[in-house]
Amino acid sequence: MDILHAFLLGLQDSLVSGGKTVKLLKQDPEIRSKLFQCFMLNGVVFMFSLLIFDWIIVPIVLLVAPNETSHCIDMILTAVFRVLWVLPLYLISRLLNVFWYQEIADLVYKSVRRSRSRSPSSSVSELIADIIYSVIVQCVFLMQASLAGLVPVLGYPLQVIHMALVYSLYAFEYVWMNQGHGVVRRVALMHFNWAYFTGYGIIMSVVISCAESYFMGVCLFSLMFPVLIVSAHHTSPQTRVKCFPLPLFRPSIFVTERVMSLTNRR
Repeated sequence: MDILHAFLLGLQDSLVSGGKTVKLLKQDPEIRSKLFQCFMLNGVVFMFSLLIFDWIIVPIVLLVAPNETSHCIDMILTAVFRVLWVLPLYLISRLLNVFWYQEIADLVYKSVRRSRSRSPSSSVSELIADIIYSVIVQCVFLMQASLAGLVPVLGYPLQVIHMALVYSLYAFEYVWMNQGHGVVRRVALMHFNWAYFTGYGIIMSVVISCAESYFMGVCLFSLMFPVLIVSAHHTSPQTRVKCFPLPLFRPSIFVTERVMSLTNRR
C-alpha cells in the first residue's frame, strides 16, 4: 500500500503542476517570458512545422504526384525537410532549451525558496565534476532503459518506468543541485523514493512513448518539461511516503565509477 500511495502522490503532484505554473506565470514576468519562449520555439515553430509537413504538405504532394513515383518523391521530400529544417532547428532548440530550463529553475527556486540560486559551498571544479558524473550516469541509465525495453512481454512497461524515473530525475536535479546535493545523494533519493518519482514522471513517459517520431517526442518533452521543473520546486518527496529502496541506478553508478577511475589514471 505504501508503494501505491507514494506512486499516487507523485502522480497527483505532476497533475497539479499546471495550476502551479499558471500561478507563477501571473506572479513573475521573467518566468512568464522564459516559458513563453519555450512554448513558441518548441510548440509553435518546431512541432507545428512537423505537423504541417506530415499532415498537409506531404499529402498534397503525393496527391498530385504520379503513383509510380510517389514513394520516391516522399522519401526525397522527407530527407530534404529533415536535413535542411528539422535537424538545424533540433540542434538550436536543444541548445536554447538547456539555458532556458536552467534560467526557469533558478527563477522558480528564488521565488519559492526565497534563497540564493546555488549553495556557495561548492567550487567551480566540484560543480563541473558533479555535472560530468551525473551526465554519464544518466547516459548509462538511458542505455539500461533501452535494454529493459527488449525484455519479452514486460519490455514496454519496464521502459516506461525507467523513462519516468529519468524525467523525474531531470526535473528534481535542478532543485537538488541548487540545494547543494551531490550526485550520490540525488541518486539515493531516487532509490528510496522510486515509487513517488515513477508516479511523478509516468504521464510524461507514456505521452512521449506514443509520439509518432523521435522529433515529435522531443517537442513533447520540451513543452512538458518546464512544467515539471516548476512543480518539482513545490514538493519534497523525501519527506513524504517512503518504501523499500529499489537501486535501479546502481548499474549506472558502477559503470560511471569505472569510467571515471580509468579517466583519472590517464
